[in-house]
Amino acid sequence: MLVQFSVKNFRSLKDKVTLSLLSGTDSSHEGDLIIVDDAKRLAPVAVIYGANSAGKSNVLFAMQAMQSIITGENALLLKDKPLPYEPFAFDGETISMPTEYGIMFYYDGIKYAYTFSHDQKRILTEDLYHWPKGREALIFSREGDQYTFRENEKEQNTLANRTPDNKLYLVSSNEWNAPQTELAYKWFTKKLLPYNDQLSFNTTSELLGLKNSMQSKRIFSEIKDADFGISGFKISPIENSNTIYDIRFTHTTDVDGKDISYDLPLEAESKGTLRFFSRVGPWIQALDKGGVLFVDELEASMHPLLTKRLVEMMQNPEININHAQLIFTTHDTMLLDLSLLRRDQIWFADKNAKTLATELFSLWDFSVRKDENILKGYLQGRYGAIPFLGGDE
Repeated sequence: MLVQFSVKNFRSLKDKVTLSLLSGTDSSHEGDLIIVDDAKRLAPVAVIYGANSAGKSNVLFAMQAMQSIITGENALLLKDKPLPYEPFAFDGETISMPTEYGIMFYYDGIKYAYTFSHDQKRILTEDLYHWPKGREALIFSREGDQYTFRENEKEQNTLANRTPDNKLYLVSSNEWNAPQTELAYKWFTKKLLPYNDQLSFNTTSELLGLKNSMQSKRIFSEIKDADFGISGFKISPIENSNTIYDIRFTHTTDVDGKDISYDLPLEAESKGTLRFFSRVGPWIQALDKGGVLFVDELEASMHPLLTKRLVEMMQNPEININHAQLIFTTHDTMLLDLSLLRRDQIWFADKNAKTLATELFSLWDFSVRKDENILKGYLQGRYGAIPFLGGDE
């Protein structure tokens, strides 16, 4: 479960911004919150609003960039190869300063805090802490090529000496099966789930294991509930292929009092149907794994009610029994509804007119009544994060 994520000096994010899923003292929707312990509750959903080019997507891109250095292609860089480095460009100082990431999460009931910074050439700092018995304890700390370890110093110093300047110790230590960092690393591989909108529907279907009848039934149930006029779907392997499947939706219509069914291939379906189909599967994956799913522009090509349905799946504790979380950006103002989301679940990204840097803040930062029409307030510019459309001064 994600507690918070912070980033500094990445694209439009000049100063440190923090997205927190830790709930405030708001008593609304208490039953939807994820209970961590007696003192902490986490939100299952966080949404970020903002004008085009305000930088809201960069918060998610930063999460993806961080994950890429830990578990993705940038974790496999050869020695001396450059790290992905996109500092804030509109400042003479930040252009040469490091990018910094920080994340706090729970895995197997233990809280972890992990931070690192880097420039184009090397990892500059890296720290991992955990709270195994409710008390903070260092796992390792790194500054340049100097390391500090809490236990097994000799063994871990050997691993540190094998860690190239452009590689995280969290990564290299797991390549050598170091038990001290194993669980923290597993969280990034098993729980952090970026949604890739570029996957083909056939490939997505294979990844979801649609051959599994139970999974198929669950996905079909959501599609049917979305009221696409679909009565079923068929999946059959394409000849000479072990990874790509022919997927067809069955439509049933009444002709002279008789039900007539016909099948349509995916490419014949509407864009909205395809979009919902491509997304409901990853949703079910996240719900099954208790993962953290982050999606840019959730509402793209979908009716607002379908977007709302995807959010409700995460918000509903009877569906979300494994404590999955959803972080997404959107322009869909229909979701600005305090009967759906808490004030501390709604975030805004706004661009500073002078510095051009993105600022991130939540509705909780405003004195908003529980019965206030926040949709109206947002469109009136009461919370910022809306486009300036010109007009008389």
